[in-house]
Amino acid sequence: MAYRFDPRIPVDASIRRAAQEQIDKAVRDLSDGEDNRHEAVHEARKRLKKLRGLVRLLRAAEPNFAAAENARYRDAGRTLSGVRDRTALIEALDGLEARFAGEVESPSFAVVRTALELKRQAAIEAQGSAEDVAAAAIRSLKEGRLALDALVLGRKAGRNRGQVVSAIEANYRRGRRDLKTARRSGHAEDFHDLRKRIKYLGMHLKLLEDVWPAVIAPLREEADRAADALGRDHDYAVLHAEMLADPRSFGARADLDIVLALLDRHQTELRAEAAETCGRLLAETPEAFAARIARLWDLAAKAPDPAAPPEPAAP
Repeated sequence: MAYRFDPRIPVDASIRRAAQEQIDKAVRDLSDGEDNRHEAVHEARKRLKKLRGLVRLLRAAEPNFAAAENARYRDAGRTLSGVRDRTALIEALDGLEARFAGEVESPSFAVVRTALELKRQAAIEAQGSAEDVAAAAIRSLKEGRLALDALVLGRKAGRNRGQVVSAIEANYRRGRRDLKTARRSGHAEDFHDLRKRIKYLGMHLKLLEDVWPAVIAPLREEADRAADALGRDHDYAVLHAEMLADPRSFGARADLDIVLALLDRHQTELRAEAAETCGRLLAETPEAFAARIARLWDLAAKAPDPAAPPEPAAP
């Protein structure tokens, strides 16, 4: 089952079904034992982010439920974040080296990578039992599943869709504001805020892809690419700050300066690319974007199910 809504079924049923699927997959990811532990945690964290994207759609319809469940999945993600965040920095460094392969060949990458691997090992030792960390996250996921079982929106279908669209519009509106702020300030934290808005936009477009796949799918793909670029930019910002805060742990200053210069250069590229894409994604006014989504959803809700058997012909 894909992470998307069937426009012909009620909103609450769609949310329950999509969320329960993500919960069940995350529990399986975290229950697989020691093999590929880092990858399993990475997949579980991505599912927790999808769950947050889902429950945020209920901010207008069920604000208390949305706030409580968003906090639940946020906290569960944090229990898994320590070692995974360390792995992300190593992957970011590898990506930086790949970006400049053939242009810059330097042993500095290996020096910095060794330092990051030592820091990751220290994080592994500090977090305690990996099984206990996974078990805590699994408990939260199972509690969230029970809460979802009780989710019922007792209103007319059109009103429920409208309240979900209102939540999508609020995220879109904030994205436009964050894009303007990031362009003006150039600060890493402002680009990180923009990334969160674009990440949620991509999730919301994915959920609604079936209302008009030919139009929604390309927009979702663009949002995903922009979010990936902004995510890598954030990893670079974290790595940059850590290297400057504790330069001696990263080897000779000459090695550090080479990597820092390349980080700055690639961040500039990533931010320019992401800002251009986000500008197109957020080009409509929030009201116009929401109205278009609402009309497409209403049309799709009224359309016949192509998978349904044809009605028998009249005698």
